Amino acid sequence: MSRVVSLDSAKWIAVFLAYPVAGGLGRLIANPADGLVFAFICAAVAGGILGAAQWLALGRHVSPALWIGATALGLGVSFVIVQAAGATTSAAAPVIGAVTGLGVGVTQAFVRWDRVPAGPIWIPTMAIAWAVAWVVTTSIGVQAEAGWPVVGVSGALTAQILTGIVLATLGRRRVQPALA
Repeated sequence: MSRVVSLDSAKWIAVFLAYPVAGGLGRLIANPADGLVFAFICAAVAGGILGAAQWLALGRHVSPALWIGATALGLGVSFVIVQAAGATTSAAAPVIGAVTGLGVGVTQAFVRWDRVPAGPIWIPTMAIAWAVAWVVTTSIGVQAEAGWPVVGVSGALTAQILTGIVLATLGRRRVQPALA
């Protein structure tokens, strides 16, 4: 049993570590300040990296192309919305997190709609977890103005804990069809 817990923990630690890698590579490839197309590219790259790490941690219960693509698309589009709305300051951290979490939650829910936790649970979980995570990230001094597409290490830990609670509570149950 301890070996399984250890393996599960290692998988989710990898997801936690994927956040700063995803944000750094996204910003290295494209600067969101250069326009909305670049904002999309920056966030889609970050979403692809984060989605790949999540897919590995989830035990591959879904197509990698669908999960990674959904995460990249959800983060890319929602980050463009944030940038277009001008919610790019540290004071806007809850908005940045809620919108990007919502975007990722919606696209991931479409991919896993038949699994627990279902969309009606997963979508608000992601929006709330990422909003709180962005508040935590900016509260330690990370500047949202820099155009990071995802939270920093402190926010990643926060998001992992909050979404992990939902996954541990609902995800360990036998897989059931989603409620209609």
